[in-house]
Amino acid sequence: MLSTAQIFVSPSPAVVGDIISCKFVINSILRVGCNCFICSAMQIDNHTAAQLAVKFEKDEPDNLALITEYIVQKSIFNMKHFAKIIEFGHRQQFNFIITQLLGPSLRDLALRQQFQNLSLQTLLKFAYQAIESLQTLHQAGFVHGAVNAV
Repeated sequence: MLSTAQIFVSPSPAVVGDIISCKFVINSILRVGCNCFICSAMQIDNHTAAQLAVKFEKDEPDNLALITEYIVQKSIFNMKHFAKIIEFGHRQQFNFIITQLLGPSLRDLALRQQFQNLSLQTLLKFAYQAIESLQTLHQAGFVHGAVNAV
């Protein structure tokens, strides 16, 4: 069964080598989704700096996920378990947010290896960190609304 959601086909918000805000260069495309396009990037003037994540969303009235993410992340700035915002802006017909590039999700880890190979200690540590993160969101006045099992 085909999804009715449109996937970014054209125009693409960025390609490898593109410069964003005169400060960041796109290294690779990480994910392409229905409403979101995610790349890795690095600062042009600091090649030893950590990789960054760049998320793009088409600037349309119904697309509010990226702006909402920006508002939430600004509210929990410098809190444990959350990416630091580097920049938020507009490029062509897309909004973008640049943040620290975090490590793999539990889902990515589970798909990378046999799920049985994740130790109980690793799973409990993840569960504890997930609960801490949700608690931080709640204390800032937000409800996640889409917590799912792997």
